[in-house]
Amino acid sequence: MKAESKRILIVDPDSQAARELSSVFIGEGYDVEVSLCVKDTAERVNDVKFDCIIMDVDLPEMEGFKAVSILKAIDPKIEIIMTASENTAQLEANVRRQDIFYYYIKSFDREELRQAVRDVFEKLGKVKKVKKMDKPAKILVVDDDPLFVKAIEAILSPRGYEVHSVGNKAEALEQIYETKPDLIVLDIMMEKLTDGFDICYKLKHDPEMKRIPVLAVSAITKETGFKFSPVTDGEYFEADDYMEKPVKTEDMLKRVKKLLQE
Repeated sequence: MKAESKRILIVDPDSQAARELSSVFIGEGYDVEVSLCVKDTAERVNDVKFDCIIMDVDLPEMEGFKAVSILKAIDPKIEIIMTASENTAQLEANVRRQDIFYYYIKSFDREELRQAVRDVFEKLGKVKKVKKMDKPAKILVVDDDPLFVKAIEAILSPRGYEVHSVGNKAEALEQIYETKPDLIVLDIMMEKLTDGFDICYKLKHDPEMKRIPVLAVSAITKETGFKFSPVTDGEYFEADDYMEKPVKTEDMLKRVKKLLQE
């Protein structure tokens, strides 16, 4: 039986850079084409079914992020990875407002881009998901209660997990974007009652971070009387799982293993 095609279109006005990137993905078994401008890209997407577009922001006719809606109008299911040579806060804000799969800065390790492409085809079911079992799972505990943090570390560390912790929203976001943990154990109420909600919302609406599972652990019901449930209140707090404090060791381990797909 013929293997299912995995089609990528690379859009970059730098023809040499596009050819170099094309050779990388061809070597990994993808069917790759190159386009240098939006007009040619739109024509190819109209004629050929591509799974993924890797598109630079610096295009001759317009900024690449402005072309996303044009290409999505032709094929709403196509996944777009946006790339940039240099990043700025304004550029990143413009890019992330679009319906993209991932945002990649070219100065970063190319393995990050290769993983983003693999994630596209895992999502499409065209490649098998590979579990990251070659090193301990990295878990970030976000909680301002040092006693609770120690309790979680006592549960997880002896089981071989690499556990780190932070105690406020600013530190949490900095650590998450810097280290990209495999799992986040997140308190809701910290310096502000809504800190956990804010952190989770930012992550789950960020194409780069939304795939990191979030296990919320909170005493919000005990402290406020608000009976939070991820089933009925999930649109406000998109955590992947939720536990009330205090937690039981076996229950915590069971949920962690499920979220890490162990």
